[in-house]
Amino acid sequence: MKNMIVSAYRNSFVCSIISYILGVIVPRLKIDFLHSRTIKIISWCERNVLNNKYLEIFFDTKKVAEAWYASAFYQYTTFGIRRLAFYIPRSKVKFRSYFLGIFLLIVLLFPESLWDNFYMVPAFAMVALLFVSRHATERIGVIFIFINIIIALFTGLMTMSIPIAACKTISYFLLAVDLFFLISFAIRTQTDLEIILLFMFVAQVVLCGIGAVQAFNQGMHGITGVYENTLVFAEILLLLFPFAFVYPITLKSKIRSLIYSVLVMSATFVVITATQSRAAFVGFLVELIIVIVMIDRRYIPIILALAPTFLTGVIKNIIAMWNRESVYGNFFQNIVFALRNIWTNGFGVSTSNFVNMYNQAAFQYNDQKALISVPGVHISALYFNLLVDLGAIFMFGFMYYILRIAHSSVTCMFRATFKQKIIFAAGLAALVGISLSSLFESNLFEPRVLIMYWAMLGLLRSGRIIKLGVLD
Repeated sequence: MKNMIVSAYRNSFVCSIISYILGVIVPRLKIDFLHSRTIKIISWCERNVLNNKYLEIFFDTKKVAEAWYASAFYQYTTFGIRRLAFYIPRSKVKFRSYFLGIFLLIVLLFPESLWDNFYMVPAFAMVALLFVSRHATERIGVIFIFINIIIALFTGLMTMSIPIAACKTISYFLLAVDLFFLISFAIRTQTDLEIILLFMFVAQVVLCGIGAVQAFNQGMHGITGVYENTLVFAEILLLLFPFAFVYPITLKSKIRSLIYSVLVMSATFVVITATQSRAAFVGFLVELIIVIVMIDRRYIPIILALAPTFLTGVIKNIIAMWNRESVYGNFFQNIVFALRNIWTNGFGVSTSNFVNMYNQAAFQYNDQKALISVPGVHISALYFNLLVDLGAIFMFGFMYYILRIAHSSVTCMFRATFKQKIIFAAGLAALVGISLSSLFESNLFEPRVLIMYWAMLGLLRSGRIIKLGVLD
């Protein structure tokens, strides 16, 4: 059966097109790019900007790290933590990676009607304290305590200087950043990574099951899963999908691996279209292409074979999502209008101020009707909200780190083992997919989406540490 499918694919018109693209178009584009002005500009910037000895402190992470580790603040604080670490009581329970998996399941699967975002604080505190009690005298424990001291100091200063609405928003953001460090410190082996992938696989299967039931009962209405918001549900599925898709590949049985991967792929495709989120639909297609191209192209004929099975309901949902009247307006125009008053409104303030500022800016010239009239912004909130909530320096620093981690994922992928490679492929796909979807719609500052976003970055950093064998 397998040979028949492979033979049919190799003799098909689709295979000819793919072979032509990979054999003719891609090499031609590569040659054109290497002889273009773009590569000349990039080379000039690398020689005269990135390698400039006066500017290297801003671009060379090694120089920044050396300055940081040599600072008196770092040395004296870590010295004090090491002394105090011997007085911290040791837990008899050994820290396991599945504690982090259970935390993610609680955050992702708790019904919105019973949920309060504050629940994440004690749940995370329990996991973090258990980690500290086992590793306080080790380097990773000392650094994690040090990071939490900095976060506590920043939170204390923040509560005294900015409105409470901004304090609440940024507190959840800092909790997500703290989770990022905990995951990257606690996940130290390939086995630990695969355990987290298992929990993500379970979460994706459960959410897709709930979404499928809702889609069957609600028909053409956008489904919300356990979140009571279609966009939040779609973005959670988008962030989980690459990791849930690659988990079965770690199984020994190839038959089970194929069945589970196809099941997750098909269910996610159907449920994401049922949310009727255009942004999530585009992001999902991009994720699927990246994961399949980088891991196993043999899934392509399987996708083509299964496509007709889902087309009836899926096409209706796709048509509905594109016919639905948009309430977001033109993103680029709205951002330009908003930036005109940035000096009046200021930045480093609060989410509510951001909403008011965006509403004031995004007016139609004809009828002066606001393009957004809901108590939350759903259009590309990530970088613009970072600018308003935390300031320009933090926003550019965050963007630079995202580019670094994406570049690191690509480079590590070509030198990693197959099981390590799937982590980098999944993380890169999730990063590109959610970044692309944020150009259309975004709710990344919803606390549960934010937690999953930084968990994804933490897994990428863990994969890099495991691959290189160093704590970066």
